[in-house]
Amino acid sequence: MHNLINAFPLYNFLKYCNASSLEKVVLDCGAGGSNPPLSLFHEFGYETYGIEICKEQLKKVNEFCNSKSIDLNIIEGDMTNIHFKNEFFSFLYSYNTSVHMRKVDFSVALAEFYRVLKHGGLCYVNFLSEDCDTFDKGVQIAHGEFRNIENGEEVIYCHYKDEEVKKIFHGFDIIYNEKRIIRRKINEREEYKSAYLDYILLKK
Repeated sequence: MHNLINAFPLYNFLKYCNASSLEKVVLDCGAGGSNPPLSLFHEFGYETYGIEICKEQLKKVNEFCNSKSIDLNIIEGDMTNIHFKNEFFSFLYSYNTSVHMRKVDFSVALAEFYRVLKHGGLCYVNFLSEDCDTFDKGVQIAHGEFRNIENGEEVIYCHYKDEEVKKIFHGFDIIYNEKRIIRRKINEREEYKSAYLDYILLKK
């Protein structure tokens, strides 16, 4: 039975991956949580791997895998220092992870993504746009980066200008990009706006 995931842009990324002639080996960077997108790739016959730095998120994904009797090969790991050899993966994605990482750290992660991808491999990443309502909320710690306190814990929100992102892709070619604006009603008078920049990248 198909497991519907909430990361809807990854359905589009899966379509691009399915059209590739490379072997079906995929890495999810930030793979934890109670409804892992890797389950979708597993369902389509991919050899799946995942890394997750947060122990609580690892616990949740392990509970999911146990309940479904599947092994997605998700381990504890840091996307700024990926412990796999060069050009090991055909496909790689990192959904919503740049949102809570300092820009300098995610730039390092992108270089790691490039290193572990095969030539001709595809990578999906997304970013918060400055058009998002979280922009300019909290304490600014760098351009586009704001520190907030949520449920007693520190949370960082990083926002990018539309053209800013393209300067940090470390030699990737952009084969797909989209700006998504999502508006949600809070009440009759208020709404909340999220804005994302989605990219599918090709390693030549």
